[in-house]
Amino acid sequence: MADPRLEPEALLRKRWTWLYMLVNFIGLTCMTGLGYVWEIYPILWFGYALIITQIVAIPLFRVSKRFDLVLNISYGIIVILAFAVMLQTGGLTTSMGFVFIGINCAMGSVLAGNLRWTIGMFVLYCTTIILLGVLQPYLVTPDYITPEVNSFYFVTDAVWVNACVLFLVILFMKDKSRYEKSEAEKLRKIDEAKTQLYTNVSHEFRTPLTIISGVADQMDQNKDKWPQNGPYKIKVQSQILLRLVNQMLDISKIEAGSMHLNLIHGDIKKFAQYVIGTFNSLAEYKHIELHININNEPLYADYDPEKLMHVFGNLLSNSIKFSSRGGKIDVSVYGDNLRGQEILYISVRDSGRGIPKESINYIFDRFYQVPDKYDQIQGTGLGLALTKELVKLMKGDINVKSKVGIGSEFVVTLPVNKEARMEKDHGVSMVNSHSIHSIIPTHNENKDLKINPQLSLENPILLIVEDNKDVVEYLITILEDHYILEVAFNGKDGLEKALEIIPDLILTDIMMPEMDGFEMTRHLKNDIRTDHIPIVVLTAKGDFQSKLSGLKIGADHYLIKPFSEKELLLKLNNLLEARRKMQKKLGSIKSLFRQGNMHYKQEMLFMSKINTLLDEKLQNENLGIKDICLHLNMSRPQLYRKFSALTNNSIGKYIRSYRLHRAKVMIESQNKNVTEAAMDSGFKNLSHFSTSFREEFGYSPSELL
Repeated sequence: MADPRLEPEALLRKRWTWLYMLVNFIGLTCMTGLGYVWEIYPILWFGYALIITQIVAIPLFRVSKRFDLVLNISYGIIVILAFAVMLQTGGLTTSMGFVFIGINCAMGSVLAGNLRWTIGMFVLYCTTIILLGVLQPYLVTPDYITPEVNSFYFVTDAVWVNACVLFLVILFMKDKSRYEKSEAEKLRKIDEAKTQLYTNVSHEFRTPLTIISGVADQMDQNKDKWPQNGPYKIKVQSQILLRLVNQMLDISKIEAGSMHLNLIHGDIKKFAQYVIGTFNSLAEYKHIELHININNEPLYADYDPEKLMHVFGNLLSNSIKFSSRGGKIDVSVYGDNLRGQEILYISVRDSGRGIPKESINYIFDRFYQVPDKYDQIQGTGLGLALTKELVKLMKGDINVKSKVGIGSEFVVTLPVNKEARMEKDHGVSMVNSHSIHSIIPTHNENKDLKINPQLSLENPILLIVEDNKDVVEYLITILEDHYILEVAFNGKDGLEKALEIIPDLILTDIMMPEMDGFEMTRHLKNDIRTDHIPIVVLTAKGDFQSKLSGLKIGADHYLIKPFSEKELLLKLNNLLEARRKMQKKLGSIKSLFRQGNMHYKQEMLFMSKINTLLDEKLQNENLGIKDICLHLNMSRPQLYRKFSALTNNSIGKYIRSYRLHRAKVMIESQNKNVTEAAMDSGFKNLSHFSTSFREEFGYSPSELL
């Protein structure tokens, strides 16, 4: 019964009427069989006529969009045939129950949902009954219509018609309930999609708002801080916000049916080459090859420059956005003739990440986004939906072919018409530089970020992991006077840099290419080299579930853009203060010797691994930092940085202090003499042992005896 031309409710009605037709057909066929057995002539010819009618009607019902018309015409024929049968059997009193067949047909007409036809069916049925009443005195009952035969058929028809009506009611109630549940589920999904839209839109708005509000505040407090760059950055981020707002407004216009084409006639290839060419700088910045395949042969056609510009803009922006460094994008524009109609083809093919097979059918749906496991660079979910709506407005079509890991190809087909006014410069003048740049994602030039190099090496190291260079530059202006700063522009580079330098603090975004902030945090918190580093998530994803996810995998704080500069500095300072308290406990040998000190579980586990090795090799005078590095699978710089972060002490001093404390325990509790304690704790030179012991405790080891 599926028919893409029909709405869901119409499809449901078609199903109801189809089942009702089949049930009635089965019942009347059985009645015809009985007529054959009992040799009742009117029932026989009625049955044959009915079968012929249904053989014609059923195929038409399945293929015709006007299934209600087919149903009502066939039921109208049945009512007339039933009237003819009752005339032959002697009228209403000896109708053998055929008087109910018309009621059945009228009830079936209700299912088709066409009020005028239903009323017409009832009028036709009532007319036949009235005529029978008028003609009753003139009708003669045949001899083969005995009271027994008449009663049997009358009861059978009455029961059968009532059973059909009951079936109709049950079917209606059941399917109506299913339909209502389906509609409720659709509404629920729409609500979820809208909620996701609000989340995505707020995410897209938060980053530019962070830069605008932050730079504006800093310019207000210190006019020399952003003398030239500040106004430019505010303007760029404002354009990003404006582009998002325009997308939402365009969707609203299309929904309201108030968006119309402003057609001109010109060389559409020349216009396409101009628009595509404006994306060259963005492609070069992303290190992506952009090839334009458009020959010099002009193609004059009617087109709307602004709408077509947005189609190119959305498709090219997506291709660049989801293509990796070193990727390739091919854009082709050409004309062809298809069954006498000239067609314009626009193809945008990239070598990007591709679209999963299960998402292909949904990518043009409003608010839809490819799941996170494939797409770590999210947007509002409106770009492709708007593109498809614009293409439909231009009487065209858009299709996509894609494979994960290979790339995607979007193909737009538009009919070529030649009725609009001629535009000399082919529409280029109608699209000014402002409207062109409104469809191109902003990007920063490749320039080095200036980080204050004059800080003392004793200042804490803070690693910023953020893919937006404007945000990074803003964060540097906040933090450069307090921290030695390192920067990574995606989660993968952030993870590598964190393992290399072992920073004191990490400040990271969530949504980034290569590896997102959550995945990077998970790796860092599961690595013994970096599990101690406090991590602050600074993101535009402000929904509660994202916050819970971040805190669950080990983030120490979760800040939402736009943020307060003072709050950020305070949270970072609090984390450093908490680390200083930890250093006092872990930096004390006495504290480590106490039992039950499990406040810092991960840190204590690291220290216990070192202590276990020292206990096992305590008598080995040559045990040193190299052995500890091999034992922990860490490089020397990593060990130095981590150990210093945990204890505010050097690993070399700690080894000597640990040996001396073990020797002190041997003398006090194990009744060993100085020589035995020195040898057993790894000191082969007694003079050196005594000197070191006095430096550590303030008295000589012999004073313990």
